Amino acid sequence: MIFLREVDISSVEQCSKLKCTEDQLRFTNSPIWTLLQASYDNSIRGKCKVYAIFCKETVVGMVRLDFSVFDNHYEFTDLIIDKDHQRKHYATDAIKEVIGLFLEDGKHRTIRIHVAKENTSAIRLYEKSGFVHQPDSDNEYFYSFYLNI
Repeated sequence: MIFLREVDISSVEQCSKLKCTEDQLRFTNSPIWTLLQASYDNSIRGKCKVYAIFCKETVVGMVRLDFSVFDNHYEFTDLIIDKDHQRKHYATDAIKEVIGLFLEDGKHRTIRIHVAKENTSAIRLYEKSGFVHQPDSDNEYFYSFYLNI
């Protein structure tokens, strides 16, 4: 069973050491970049949070949640499950937890994500989690998906 906890002094080092598979590196930011970007964004606007994904007391991944950067929807990015903890349904469970956090917040009714067009594993994951492709919002590199909550 997994749970999310906002990254703090007790988990930041573990998060910074997360590693993707070689193939996944081209689709996501490094954990350190995600942490730095969120820190900078929060000092300017205070609108995003990075959560560690725990299985028991072990950090197995992390995800960045944008609660109010946009006027009418939530977004999340940089969902990373460490390469040593993949294929255990942690990403699927983490998405359920993310949806729960957004529902708790209650400001918006839609979650949007963008996925690299070549990232077929992530596309399958998000479709399995209920996200729907939104072709009118696609661009040259990314597919757009949404989920009404």
